[in-house]
Amino acid sequence: MEKDARKIGHLDMDAFYAAVEQLDNPAYRGKPVIVGGLGPRGVVSTASYEAREFGVKSAMPMAKARKLCPHAIFLPPRFPRYKEISDHVRAIIRDYTPIIEPISLDEAFFDLTGSERTIAPAAEILRSIKSRVREETGLTCSVGLAPNRFLAKIASELEKPDGLVIITPDRVQEVLDPLPVERIFGVGKVTARRLHGLGIDTIRALREAPIELLVREFGKYGRVLYHLARGEDDTPVRPEREAKSVSREVTFPHDVYEREEIERIVRRMAREVAGQLRRDGLLGKTVRIKVRFPDFRTITRQARMEAPTDSTYLIEETAIGLLRRRVELSGEGVRLLGVGVGNLTAGKARQLPLFTTDEALDRTIDRLQNTFGTRAVQRDGHPSPANGKETVAGKGGSGYPESGGEAE
Repeated sequence: MEKDARKIGHLDMDAFYAAVEQLDNPAYRGKPVIVGGLGPRGVVSTASYEAREFGVKSAMPMAKARKLCPHAIFLPPRFPRYKEISDHVRAIIRDYTPIIEPISLDEAFFDLTGSERTIAPAAEILRSIKSRVREETGLTCSVGLAPNRFLAKIASELEKPDGLVIITPDRVQEVLDPLPVERIFGVGKVTARRLHGLGIDTIRALREAPIELLVREFGKYGRVLYHLARGEDDTPVRPEREAKSVSREVTFPHDVYEREEIERIVRRMAREVAGQLRRDGLLGKTVRIKVRFPDFRTITRQARMEAPTDSTYLIEETAIGLLRRRVELSGEGVRLLGVGVGNLTAGKARQLPLFTTDEALDRTIDRLQNTFGTRAVQRDGHPSPANGKETVAGKGGSGYPESGGEAE
């Protein structure tokens, strides 16, 4: 790779969740393992390579996966264990560069530009990272090295599993041109269909398309496609991306129709989110709810707080206010519910008594009632001034999976 070119790495653990399960239970090795939500509406989080031979893929409905591979071993995710190994892998990368951007538990970008002047050539570092991941975790990963993030991710995907691919500046079009347009990040089914309708099936065809056509068809994203087809991407690696929001979601095994039950679940998720904010030392200013109906129609509603907060009471009552006043249920069943808090800022991790006087509480309730109506927000069940613990009426189990227990 040319000395002046950036050297961006991308690491992707191979079939990560399933590989961890096979690592921890030798009886699963060599057998199809499928990890994901086990309910009737669960989806596949990860499938081992043995399961993929039967056509099982990530994000596939679990019901379909069971039909394709009924003899597979089906397991729920164990996120604490996956995070433990993920943290170990990131620590290995940090031994070579502090510029690492985790994307998920199983993948990360990292910047090795200039490493040859301080440690070793980037290609040698990549080989060392791969070797250490295998030796120290017992798992394999695929890594790519290229002049930018887009190409580095493409490189890591070319020879999975256990691959190592380097794309040098002089080989960019040689590598990209034959690939289908679906390999470009952001090109989903809808965009791919539109591109195919224009006769654009490969990245080469996309590269040869006039920019005027792409902008006319796709707006600003058309310019992005134009540059990516040429392997151009100046996005920097952002070390340890800060969380943009804290949220919880749950997909129900059966549609939920009772408003009382829906509100109880929203309250529970709001409490979980508030607790996570306090544990992470964060405050949020925007409360958001998400509702998905049986026909997959999805709506989101949000409200801004006067000031950033980690208050269980404020987050819970704002979420309930949004549900009561801005979501028309009309007896429809609900398939998925979500509660989130965004616009995060660093705050002091604490269990803080929110209100020191009844007047302060009254002012807050007045503001919420002005927004959502007097019947939407009630005064009962606010946190005790003595210890700040929740005493909100209606808490308790819903009989449904814990929030986030099943992926969408």
